[in-house]
Amino acid sequence: MLGYVIFGGVALVIAGFFIFSWLLSSKVIHPLVKNYHDTYKRCVDRNCLDENLYNSWNKTDFYISSDYGYNLSCELLEDDNYEKLGEKIKVMILVHGITWSKYSSIKYAEMFINRGFKVLIYDHRNHGLSGKAPTTMGYYEKYDLKKVVDWCYKTYGEDVQVATHGESMGSATVLSHLEIDERPKFVIADCGYSDLHKLLEYQLKQRYKLPSFPFIPLAAKLVKMRAGFNIEEVSPIKVVSNTDTPILFIHGEDDDYVPTYMGKELFDAKNDKKELYIAPKAKHAEALVKNIKQYEKVVSDFLDKYYNH
Repeated sequence: MLGYVIFGGVALVIAGFFIFSWLLSSKVIHPLVKNYHDTYKRCVDRNCLDENLYNSWNKTDFYISSDYGYNLSCELLEDDNYEKLGEKIKVMILVHGITWSKYSSIKYAEMFINRGFKVLIYDHRNHGLSGKAPTTMGYYEKYDLKKVVDWCYKTYGEDVQVATHGESMGSATVLSHLEIDERPKFVIADCGYSDLHKLLEYQLKQRYKLPSFPFIPLAAKLVKMRAGFNIEEVSPIKVVSNTDTPILFIHGEDDDYVPTYMGKELFDAKNDKKELYIAPKAKHAEALVKNIKQYEKVVSDFLDKYYNH
């Protein structure tokens, strides 16, 4: 009888481990994505999107076909006076964070449009108006970004100058993208994680007070089975140590979602052509809204130093 009780108890524990690990894998590949139209309203309410300014720009909506059977919803933002005589065409691609949409990227657009860039925003797979496919925290998203860069070259020619800016998961995406495509002239990585495995360990401890083992190894196997990628392969820190592309790393001083030390780790891993800005009193993805003038100055100084056009 005692043996049955022990066996039953062990079975319950194992089942509990599996269920929690399944839920953890679901948080990675099927996050609770915000309603597309709600993201617009939230951005306006939070003063992250100036409707009058946004409506003053020329906007072109279109789709780009991914390599994985879905379309990416894109929007090109332009000012009537964006081109200066004799300059090459410049495109800044803004890449949003997890659960949001391309609308959350608009707050970064003005500073680049003022510097003569066209700005291209788009929805990740499984977000906004783009096609449904598992979220992969930057793994397959980097290939989608490459397709967006391809579109810029096909549309504007081989002389186009492309750069990327990413926030949170978007930051991990623009950094991971450099592993397969070094065409961007520079990259701005705002509040990105250095390594997905380490981020999951951190969040598991912070939110649930649980150890990494056995939950993350189980979740990793489930992610591989359900979405076709290994979480170990999402490691932007390994990419930045091997790229010559200039990178500006930005992180909020009080970020407890993607810890601030990860931004510092990324900066330290890159050999040269790099800058780091830790935004005072800023939580996750708040560096711009906490002090927009300082953010713009940091970006401007970085471009003046590393971007020759």
